[in-house]
Amino acid sequence: MVFGSSYEALVRVMGDKLDADFNAKLKAQGVDITAIHAAYPYETWVQSLELAMAKLWPNASHIERTYNMGRAMFESWGHTLMGRALLPLLRLLGPKRGVERMTRNFRSSNNYAETKVTSRGPTQYEVWLNLVAFPHYYRGLLEAGLTASGAKEAKVEVLSHAPAGAAVLLLSWAP
Repeated sequence: MVFGSSYEALVRVMGDKLDADFNAKLKAQGVDITAIHAAYPYETWVQSLELAMAKLWPNASHIERTYNMGRAMFESWGHTLMGRALLPLLRLLGPKRGVERMTRNFRSSNNYAETKVTSRGPTQYEVWLNLVAFPHYYRGLLEAGLTASGAKEAKVEVLSHAPAGAAVLLLSWAP
């Protein structure tokens, strides 16, 4: 399940693109943004992201769309109740400890995230994520998160991805 705070962040990302047509498409999926539920099925979330990305970046490639959405969602999440509570903690922890708490970080927005974090050096980590529809969404999300935690020159690479399955990303930043 994906928690309602993710939909709150999505509403912010949509901004003035949040029109009647988009709302109708969300309602057809069971999402009413005027009465956001506590949680939604993962599949509904993926469909909602697809709709939003097509609306926001109609001429971009799928990789660009998902990357842009990941960055935008992190920035928007920072304005949600949960984000306002956790963002200062992320800054306090810094990039290294933030990465090491990856599962806990993702569990603030869903109940399914599992990660395995492997250090590859003082400023480089390999991260395995269990359920990833859009690996470049996580690339954007994690780059924005690393930057927010104080990392300089944050970079995230997608090393592998099994469709609708696990992904492995390499996170790094300047010392």
